[in-house]
Amino acid sequence: MSFDVVDVQGTEIRIIGSDDCALVLSDKIVQGTVYSFSGSGGIRHSNQAYTPFEATWEIQANKGMEFTALDEDAMFPRIVLAKTSILSACQKERDSFVDVVGIVIWIGTITVTSRDSGTFVKKRTLCLGDDSGHSVDLCLWDLKAEEEGSYIQERIDSGVQPIICVKGGKVSDYNGKSLSAIGVSTILIELEMEAVADLREWMTLYYNVTNFIHLSTSSSRQIVSCTTTLSEISNIVIATVKEMKTDEFYYNACINVVNARQCGKKTTQTADGWFCSYCNIVSANMEFKYALKMCIEDSSSHMWAIAFQEATQEIVGMSAKELATMRDENYPAFSLLIDGIRSKIYKFKIWSKLEKYQDMEKLRFYILGLDT
Repeated sequence: MSFDVVDVQGTEIRIIGSDDCALVLSDKIVQGTVYSFSGSGGIRHSNQAYTPFEATWEIQANKGMEFTALDEDAMFPRIVLAKTSILSACQKERDSFVDVVGIVIWIGTITVTSRDSGTFVKKRTLCLGDDSGHSVDLCLWDLKAEEEGSYIQERIDSGVQPIICVKGGKVSDYNGKSLSAIGVSTILIELEMEAVADLREWMTLYYNVTNFIHLSTSSSRQIVSCTTTLSEISNIVIATVKEMKTDEFYYNACINVVNARQCGKKTTQTADGWFCSYCNIVSANMEFKYALKMCIEDSSSHMWAIAFQEATQEIVGMSAKELATMRDENYPAFSLLIDGIRSKIYKFKIWSKLEKYQDMEKLRFYILGLDT
């Protein structure tokens, strides 16, 4: 048995116990608890092939080693991560250990597979994505497939898309690139730390319009790579605007500030003001925000896409409120502006996402802006 400890300075070391000592330690040690310990069987050079962090030494435990649980101390880090992006992790050599933080996009069921030795082991695969715009298969083995995997499945079933920290994931070149959470790996789910908060903020803004490039070849949910025409579903296309839905090109957005950012969710008008179901509050005012449906076309095909606030403002050149006022008060000028947009050729930045609605999957397209 082995377990990894970290002190208040963030220095990590591994403690290893064998035979009877391992049984004693397994009954004493609880992950996430702060301990003081004394006595050991000595130290020895660590085996970096089995250690998921940089360490020169490891501690050899014995049955006389004493562990005393202490009160929780916020000064002690729950986990120390040498965080890297999923893209960078998959560029490392096979059998490298990596630390990643990612969004669970989907998770599979538990399967049983055989080892080369003839023994059987449980396995569960999930797809992990991050703000690099890439995703990868993460394989959970043995108890991790049952325990962490089952909890992640429960969170997804309840409508929550969890963010997990993987410390000591092992890089594999099986099926392209993949990561494995093995015995020495640690998985923490929805941890309160800066890296998780940053990714959740990115998720709120960009997840629904991000077309993850999948780095594992075993999954059927890979993303079509960049091409040059609409018929081939590209990420950047040169096209013109064929049609615009100018009757409903904006929505009434919530102005409430959540975590230093405007909520921006759709509101409904009530007798008391503008109600946001997301914030569960009524505000006296709201803000016009773009949600413009556009049909764009090139020489090969055409498609409908949605452009939200920043993208539409870049194309139109004014705010949603200004455009709505122009339509209502000076329709000839409004019509002239729309005709001018249709007459130009644009280099659109396009993202597509496979969305599920009433048990049917449909590929939707979003305009992120113009490529200048």
